[in-house]
Amino acid sequence: MLSNYVKNTFVTLMFLSSLLHTVSADQRLYPSASQTPLVVGTEQFDENYTSLAGIEGVHVVSKYVLDSAKKYEFNDMKTDLVAQIQKRLNAVGLRMLSASDLENTPGQPTLSFFPSYSGNDIDGLTIESDPKTGTLTDKNKMAEYDCCRSSIWASFQQSSSILRAPNKQYKFATWGVGEDTKDCENRGEWTYNAVLKTVDKFVNDYTKAQGESDRETLPKLVAHADDAPDDCGQTWLMNLSVFETNQTRISDAVKPILDKLALTASRCERYRYIIETHADQRADTNYNKVLSEARALAIKDYLVQQQISYDRLETIAFGESKPLSNGTSEEDHAVNRRVVIIPQLIES
Repeated sequence: MLSNYVKNTFVTLMFLSSLLHTVSADQRLYPSASQTPLVVGTEQFDENYTSLAGIEGVHVVSKYVLDSAKKYEFNDMKTDLVAQIQKRLNAVGLRMLSASDLENTPGQPTLSFFPSYSGNDIDGLTIESDPKTGTLTDKNKMAEYDCCRSSIWASFQQSSSILRAPNKQYKFATWGVGEDTKDCENRGEWTYNAVLKTVDKFVNDYTKAQGESDRETLPKLVAHADDAPDDCGQTWLMNLSVFETNQTRISDAVKPILDKLALTASRCERYRYIIETHADQRADTNYNKVLSEARALAIKDYLVQQQISYDRLETIAFGESKPLSNGTSEEDHAVNRRVVIIPQLIES
């Protein structure tokens, strides 16, 4: 069982949705520090994993695991645990933040691992029984066997607000999971694998939450120039065949949309534009990154040729790091291959 210290360390709290919506008759207004009241949207509870959406990185505390392995001389525990954690986070575009990074990046979370061990190694137990009756002759050793357990608990903490005090931020535990075993052989190997198993679950939940969040905020698909938004601040989304397969040449079908964007940009002089390119996951990660960068620059060059100032255009190539769907069908790949162009108001 988990030690009292570990059990007292964690309090699982519900995660409150903080999405703000347009004011309607059935919504509440709460006072805020500014002149404008705070508009609170839904008060429905979301699943805990949705609290992972939108994070940029995470500060991972593995010190307690590593210190325990040293204390109990777990010689069978591999030494690359931190590197393996970082590899898994980087694979989905998350940064592994240091303690100083956390101070300089407000709002990012902390993922801590806490181990708990009880009893002795099973190999060290020599429980003898009476040859006549078959009963145990050493009850204390049997008690050691019964309480033998290894556990890992992961706590995910980040800042959040509560409805009764919307102007304050609190540290909440919004995601947590544990692993335990009664098998006390190879404790170092079990601890190593248990931590990475938990990280894999964290990464999977993050990807799921991020995909759902992206779908909620995804702008209307611009499939034709007639679909182009009239509002200067609206985002443009294209996930039709913007480019030929493995090519950086812009499809003729998309050029009228980009021409319309150029006209909009010339009218909306107070805006600059961020060009995001995304790829599906069928090719090598590095290849997709390079291809995305080349495609983003191709769109930028096209818009510059349409008399849009170079300084008003910024490119970000995500490659395959932010998929909207984890499926493998052609439809899934088509959803993930997209170009998103985001207008940003230039501060005066």
